[in-house]
Amino acid sequence: MTSASCGVSSTGRVRMLRAEASTQRVNNRTARDTWFDHIVIGVAFALLLSGFRSVITGNDWWITTILVAALTGLACAVLRAVGLRWVAPIAIVVELLALAWIFVPGTLIGIIPTWDTFRELGHLASAAQDIIIEEQAPVAAAKPVVLVIASSFGLLVIVADVLLQRRHAASGIGLLMLSVFATPALISGDTPSMWLFVVVAALWLVILRSRTALGGTLARRQRGPALVLATAALAASIAFPLVSPDVSAVATSWGKPPPAVFGRGINPMLELGQNLRRNGTTTALTYTTGLSEAPYLKVATLRNFTGKTWKPGTNQQFAAPEGEEALKNNPAIKVEKESTTITIRQLKTTMLPVPYPMTKVTGLEGKWLDGFGLTMISTDDDTRGQTYSVTSLDVQPTATQVRAITTSPSDLLLQEETKLPDKTPAIIEETARKVTEGATNEYDRAVALQDYLRNDGGFAYSETAPVADGYDGNGVDVIAEFLKKKSGYCVHFSSAMAVMARTLGIPSRIAVGYAPGSVVGIKDGQNQYEATSDDLHAWTEIYFAGVGWVGFEPTPSIGSATSFTEPGVPSTNTDEGEVASNPRGAVREETNNVDSTGATTTESSQTAPRTALITFAALLLLVGIPALLRWARRRWRFSRAASSVEPLWRELEDTARDFGVPFSPTDTPRGFATRLGTRDGIDHEALNRLLQRVERARFARSAVREGDGIDDLRAVIDSLHRAASRKEKWRAIALPRSLAGRRAYVPDGPLQPVSTLG
Repeated sequence: MTSASCGVSSTGRVRMLRAEASTQRVNNRTARDTWFDHIVIGVAFALLLSGFRSVITGNDWWITTILVAALTGLACAVLRAVGLRWVAPIAIVVELLALAWIFVPGTLIGIIPTWDTFRELGHLASAAQDIIIEEQAPVAAAKPVVLVIASSFGLLVIVADVLLQRRHAASGIGLLMLSVFATPALISGDTPSMWLFVVVAALWLVILRSRTALGGTLARRQRGPALVLATAALAASIAFPLVSPDVSAVATSWGKPPPAVFGRGINPMLELGQNLRRNGTTTALTYTTGLSEAPYLKVATLRNFTGKTWKPGTNQQFAAPEGEEALKNNPAIKVEKESTTITIRQLKTTMLPVPYPMTKVTGLEGKWLDGFGLTMISTDDDTRGQTYSVTSLDVQPTATQVRAITTSPSDLLLQEETKLPDKTPAIIEETARKVTEGATNEYDRAVALQDYLRNDGGFAYSETAPVADGYDGNGVDVIAEFLKKKSGYCVHFSSAMAVMARTLGIPSRIAVGYAPGSVVGIKDGQNQYEATSDDLHAWTEIYFAGVGWVGFEPTPSIGSATSFTEPGVPSTNTDEGEVASNPRGAVREETNNVDSTGATTTESSQTAPRTALITFAALLLLVGIPALLRWARRRWRFSRAASSVEPLWRELEDTARDFGVPFSPTDTPRGFATRLGTRDGIDHEALNRLLQRVERARFARSAVREGDGIDDLRAVIDSLHRAASRKEKWRAIALPRSLAGRRAYVPDGPLQPVSTLG
């Protein structure tokens, strides 16, 4: 039986396959060209990613993003090489798995994501939104922000892969690269390097040439004009950053400068972290005081705790008595009045910095009103250019007097100051009770909490660690994480002490303002103090009936720990680890030491190696999946060989296609066997026997069984394997074309003539 007797001639088959090959070359190009384009785009994206250093600090995010993008790109390349459809959806699934393995591995069952996986990724995305809203670029490499950047670049790789399949891919790729180049400039206002633009533009020209290259005489004629055009394009890319106007940030958050300190209508607690982390130090105010110690200057009192943040108190009518009113029924408490004169330097706010508890303010210009918690606010004016004097109380109870006080948390006027959300992590109350174990009164419990956070618990001051590790803020979940990580700044220390106190039934709230500052000179025979933007601060206040609100300092190395005079013991204003003569200097020193080591540990030593190992393992798994699927299909077909020869013939067709033999789903068994027989080294006898079996099974009136044919199939496959080159063997194992289904396949180049199988 010849090819013609089956109704299809060798010439016709070759003609059909040639037309199909032509169409394939127009639409998909060669595999080598596709891989080359992917590599060029990958290099361009890696370079463009460096431009985002104006948006995010550190190095770990860059490594993580590169690995996620590389894994996604490899998935696209493998799927394209195998010939599978729906590459983009499958690549998105691969990227999602990679993000889960890297960012929320604890939610996986093996390598399978769970509902918790999607929920935790959603929480990280929500946290990233909060950071974007509240922080100024460049932000710390917090896990939520790294997730956003890594996932975005993974999606960009998928978009680029889709564009590469289009006929006019170069223009789309160019627009994609330009948008990635411009994004960090639009966020931060800092234009990336000119050389980055030049190099990426050159890489795009390489893609443009590979997409429009011609062969023969016409190509030689066009080389001159093309060279001139490429040179002009590169020159334009060099000139563009130089002559273009400065780019200003247009993003709604990252590109904006920090908000005004304690700005109108904004929760001051939410602004502390951002203002503490902003670059540069400004002098907020200077002051002189008759108080025995430099005072904290309060601008707002926060008493309403939602579980997610602290909010300023508003209703003075239902507040516990404080200041002179709290002391009027307790004449045994020693109290002195002193004056503090404050001069505003570079501070614009509608909240007036005053020592607590104040009784009178003089010298103010404009209209100022009494605020909650013995503070002052204005609805029409601000602090610019103000010099004013504040009379305040210096309340000096003894430790014995305070220990004798019992404050009833059931008091109607203190219900808000003892309220907690319904779901408070157990670690907060457990830690509070463990720390205060043995204390028999509210004062000793408060001191124990203060000392635990300030000295005894191993906590460190850091303004960046909470952002980098994703627990910045002041809600109960943040406090629980802070108690585990033991690193943060005043927001975390003051919130932790206040909430722990409430779990013990002790009324508490938070004060926001300025720490004491440092001595900068002498004025009118008194020390002159200076408070800068570095002294922005939050501290805890505890209520004692008959005394009022007493400030406690739980943040390490800032100010002095609160303690009252013990009988027979001289008072002291310092505690372990403090430098009383220059407290602000101690604060800055502590901050710098902790931040530098904290960033190294968080960003390099832990996350980057884990990300690299996880991604490397995922790459190995991804590369091995096609081979594993192909092996499983072959085993399944062999298991059915006893009942039918069809699975064996399908296996022969697939194996031949994996080794690069042309194939069409319209082939007859003899036509395909004829083409396969042209391969060098083929076992023709085994191939003939297998062909006879399948033809008898399909065309004979009564099928004749002569064994299952597995040995003949193995012989043909072994002969194919022996005759194949090393590259063909690797390609057949790692990227089997047969996984794409029964689609026509024609290798690049002209088909060799075929003869009838003997």
